[in-house]
Parts: sequence; structure tokens; C-alpha cells
Amino acid sequence: MKLIRKHSQYRRDCKMDIKCQGCGYEQKDVSAYDDRNFWDNVLPKMRCLKCSESTISLGEPIQGIPTKYQEGTQV
Repeated sequence: MKLIRKHSQYRRDCKMDIKCQGCGYEQKDVSAYDDRNFWDNVLPKMRCLKCSESTISLGEPIQGIPTKYQEGTQV
């Protein structure tokens, strides 16, 4: 899944809109956690609700999504 937009952030909890790189299906207001583990490991493994593909299964490159707070910072 590819990040379209990150919004409604409070501390590290946020909502995001994502799009499947395989079939183009979009999901809105999906819960996310703004840290390196989520953006580098969890999001690329999320499977599309429509076609069940993920960024990893499609062999697509992983997005380099910046975090709002530096890693290790207590918020």
C-alpha cells in the first residue's frame, strides 16, 4: 500500500489515506502510528482489502516516509 496522505495526527497516532499499488483501491482514514517501524515494516506489508496484494508481494519499492518527531523522542 502506498501513502497518499497522512492527517489528523495527535502525538504519534494518526490517520492516513492509502492506495493499492496493484489494483488502485483506496482506503481512507486508516489508523497509523508515526514511527520508523510502522512506515518501514508495517505499511509495506499491509494487504489490500480488494486484491490482497501488498507492496512487498508486488515487489514495489518501499516509500521513504518522514516522521513528524525524531526517532526516540518522547511525545
